[in-house]
Amino acid sequence: MRKARRHRDEFGEVIEVFADRPGPKTVTGVVVGWVLFTALTFINPGETPLLAIAPGVIFAVMFGLILLYLSGERLIVCERGILVGSIAPGIRPYAIPYRQVTPGSIAGVAGANRYLKEAGLQGQIAQSTLRASWWTKNGLHFVACSADGARRGPRRFTLALDPIPRSIDGRWIWFAGTGRQSANSAIEVIARAASAAGYPQLAQAALDRGVVELTGNPEDEHRQMPGHPPVRRGGVR
Repeated sequence: MRKARRHRDEFGEVIEVFADRPGPKTVTGVVVGWVLFTALTFINPGETPLLAIAPGVIFAVMFGLILLYLSGERLIVCERGILVGSIAPGIRPYAIPYRQVTPGSIAGVAGANRYLKEAGLQGQIAQSTLRASWWTKNGLHFVACSADGARRGPRRFTLALDPIPRSIDGRWIWFAGTGRQSANSAIEVIARAASAAGYPQLAQAALDRGVVELTGNPEDEHRQMPGHPPVRRGGVR
């Protein structure tokens, strides 16, 4: 909420927050990793009790920080726009006003673990505008401004993380997870806020499209993800 308040003058008050946190399997994996690393230090422990337990404490801090940063992804719905991205220490989410979202491009997504595969981006480096993790099941797809245009903080590593335009209108594809909550909940909240902010066309188009279950087939992306370039014959975009 502290980071959302930075945008109060531009976006107004926060209406609802959707958190895309790691699931039990990911948390268990982090804990198991800490246990294994700590156990290895006892093969040749330190000469004193303090030296023996010190590595375990250090590993606990390291793995705790990893889990903290993995748990930072948010979709924050405000009165005049949305914030997308991580709220972990030292990171600021991207700020996207409703006026910069393409009407008709908002689509709720179920089966979001297939998103990158269907978009033809599986195995590629993480990108600023696609906030999809391996545990993400539900989310929101839309077309809006560039990551650089939505960035309100320092511009670090932009060449590595910012994608090229992927939309049919030369704009950028965005995706944000909604965690355990249905993407339909996010659509309804955004629609109410956008309508109240003076963007009824954006709101109604989002409600009309609703939620789609992704197939993971790249040939379906132009139908299931509005704004994506259609796949031509031979699989060439």
